[in-house]
Amino acid sequence: MLHFISPYRIDKNIGKAINDAIIQLNPKSSDWVILQDHDIMWLLPDSKKQLEEILSNTNYDLLGPVTNRLAQRYQLAYGYFDQFDIREHVKYAKRLQEANYSVIQSTPNILAAFCLCFRVSLWEKIKFVENSLQFDSQFSITAKKMGFKAGIMLGVYVFHSYRILSDNPTQDISHLI
Repeated sequence: MLHFISPYRIDKNIGKAINDAIIQLNPKSSDWVILQDHDIMWLLPDSKKQLEEILSNTNYDLLGPVTNRLAQRYQLAYGYFDQFDIREHVKYAKRLQEANYSVIQSTPNILAAFCLCFRVSLWEKIKFVENSLQFDSQFSITAKKMGFKAGIMLGVYVFHSYRILSDNPTQDISHLI
């Protein structure tokens, strides 16, 4: 089973918000959690079906999609950071889906939490760190150190507005503090 969550706390303790949201789900260890930022958009009508097919048939424990705006370049779609015509993103999502539907590229890098898919069995061993701006990096780094397998789903693309009005989006953390 897949559980889509977009937790929030007014005190900005995102790690606690994520842990609390998962606890409230009362999921099975074999379930998946899809942690989504509030500013992402699934672009294709069958993206979640595709995601379910991938997660049902993978030996990875931690996965992330490709996106348009993010500080980490290895999850980025080249040339789309400053593309604001959503129609172009939909076309790109369709091209990626057709070319790489269920392809997963193993990664030694951390995965960003804008859209992070992880097994509940992983979360049962590693909770998100509370009161930390690096809650997502810490989760990903610890998972990798413990031998959990991480990858990027090359056929799954989500739009991420990622501080779209900021003059310096890759360094702007004002929404987290």
